[in-house]
Amino acid sequence: MSQVPDSVRKEVEQLRADLADHAYRYYVLDAPVISDAEYDRMYRSLEELERQYPELVTPDSITQKVGGQIISKFEPVTHASRMYSLENALTEEEFVAFDERISKMLGQAGGMFGNEYFCEPKLDGLAVSITYVDGVFSLAATRGDGSVGENVTANVRTISSLPLRLRKPVSITVRGEIFIKAEDFEALNRSREEAGEELYANARNTAAGSIRQLDSSITASRPLSIYLYSLVEATELGVTTQSGVIDYLRDCGLPVNPLGHVCSGRDEVLAFHHDLAVMRGGGSVNGVSLPYAIDGMVVKLNNITLWNSLGFTAKYPRYMLAYKWPEAEVATRLNDVTFQISRQGVYSPVAELEPVQLEGVTVSRATLHNLNEIERLDIMLGDEVFIKRGGEVIPKIIGRSRRERDGSESVIPLPSHCQYCETVLEKDSERSHNLRCPNRDCQGRLVERVAYFASRGVMDIEGFSRKTAAKLIQEGLVRDLPDLYSLSAAQLSELEGFAEISAQNIYDAIQSSKAQPLWRVICALEISQVGSQTAKLLARRLGSIEKLAAASTEDLEKISGIGKVMAEDIAGWFRDERNMSLVNGLADAGLMMSEEDEDETDSSPMLFDEKTVVLTGTISFASRDQIKEWLELNGAKAAGSVSKKTHIVIAGPGAGSKLEKAKSLGLEIWDEERLIEVMRTKPSRPSTKPDWWPA
Repeated sequence: MSQVPDSVRKEVEQLRADLADHAYRYYVLDAPVISDAEYDRMYRSLEELERQYPELVTPDSITQKVGGQIISKFEPVTHASRMYSLENALTEEEFVAFDERISKMLGQAGGMFGNEYFCEPKLDGLAVSITYVDGVFSLAATRGDGSVGENVTANVRTISSLPLRLRKPVSITVRGEIFIKAEDFEALNRSREEAGEELYANARNTAAGSIRQLDSSITASRPLSIYLYSLVEATELGVTTQSGVIDYLRDCGLPVNPLGHVCSGRDEVLAFHHDLAVMRGGGSVNGVSLPYAIDGMVVKLNNITLWNSLGFTAKYPRYMLAYKWPEAEVATRLNDVTFQISRQGVYSPVAELEPVQLEGVTVSRATLHNLNEIERLDIMLGDEVFIKRGGEVIPKIIGRSRRERDGSESVIPLPSHCQYCETVLEKDSERSHNLRCPNRDCQGRLVERVAYFASRGVMDIEGFSRKTAAKLIQEGLVRDLPDLYSLSAAQLSELEGFAEISAQNIYDAIQSSKAQPLWRVICALEISQVGSQTAKLLARRLGSIEKLAAASTEDLEKISGIGKVMAEDIAGWFRDERNMSLVNGLADAGLMMSEEDEDETDSSPMLFDEKTVVLTGTISFASRDQIKEWLELNGAKAAGSVSKKTHIVIAGPGAGSKLEKAKSLGLEIWDEERLIEVMRTKPSRPSTKPDWWPA
């Protein structure tokens, strides 16, 4: 074992302390004092020192959040105190009854404290219990049945906002909720869609599934967040109120929900519940909006010393309540189940319903996600089923009527062969046991691949639709992606439904796509886990397909933002001869296989240097997508919502609540004139200006 110099030990200790302090400022105080790029630089410095001197690695080092532990099963954990579920109130009358019951019981106990409640949003996530010993993260367990949960320590420790060492050397057990923010969930699904992978059904199930992975590196790749709200040892530590618990947790460096606060009496609780309803529906109150899904509001009697005197029912504590909102749901008939094929050959079931009105929209289809969902719901053709939209855009079936079946129902038939190529379907255990066509030459898969390749977010071939892709493949004109560039306008005009002008327009659009930047080509290759954001990162850092194909797993892992699993997927993709044949075919067709400024890709400074930028309102000279692409090409993290972590807000005419919030937070705001000035005077990418560039 090498002798570690004292200077190195001190540097490692200082880096850990600084990184912990910056994580506290970012996740707990929501007031960062350094850029993400500077934080990443410090993190990489610590990582490199620990790689050189492995004896310095400690379990509570921030670098130990990357995962990698693989277990065969989750061991049971008995909770020190029971984790109760909450009684629900769905109407104002039910909450008032709860408040009156508390008043009556407090009156019997002396009632001098009054009905002061601590209220906070009820996150739609996964409850966990976490133990720290002498301030060091030690154990994490799921709620389970309330008394016994599962040991998920290796997975919970990967959550970036959860400290592995507290700011106080205390031994405590805390409870909280693991969840995924709406923006993070959308980005996760967007990257999966771009990579040809099955979309996740909802943020709640994805968070729960992420925590129950046997390989913690998979959990580490998911954008999980956590808020803590309970302290088991509160009374032992002299903490007498729930608001005091939140303050104590925050002082320990643990993330807590910033919206939680004390409500004095019934009227303030009802007012806050109304505000949360507005935010839950997508609005904002005093410039604040919700970045995550909620299914209610938790109402707790603030005075902890009264909890024991109020006691418990068989299921619930009497001193707290989940004040929810009733969700719209309707009943209809399940007529059929059809299956859609993805680019990767996965068959996803879709429910065909008797048309019904739901929240002002006629609904005739609903997602079923996968075969496990059909089994869980226990549904048959002809069943009366209940559907709701809830927080989801696409309606979903939530259950079936429990009335006795009359015998007219039938089992949902599963296809045995691919409807496009007649290949025998396989069970895809990696994708929730869906069926999958293993034939890489399947016409159904090819249609989806070609349509994706030409889509707006990828090669952006204007006027090219899925219907166009299907027609070209059906006629035998396209057998793989490079064949698109061998098509002539005359061949297109001979197809049914293609006039001479429309054929010429599509031909021109296909040829024009050859000039699309490298990141779009990388995105179009459908490498697992590589969506547009990762494609832009790879294009900036490596500069060419040739360098990307030659990069090893270790080379890719050195790029900030590329984890071990993703690096392995990328390197493995380029080792496949068939994939390289595709790359060579696209190169021969004339597509851009390198950055225009390739010599500068590794070290040239970026205009925005990973700053978070929010675009709101309209820009007169370009579309939002064009401006967003330019921002990301120049190193910005383009976000959809404004927070204290936002660096710049670009506000065009018509900007609304986002601009008001930016002003209230004192953020840097650019109008269109300032944006044009920067674009004209500052060096930025691309060096060859596009047609929409401001004159």
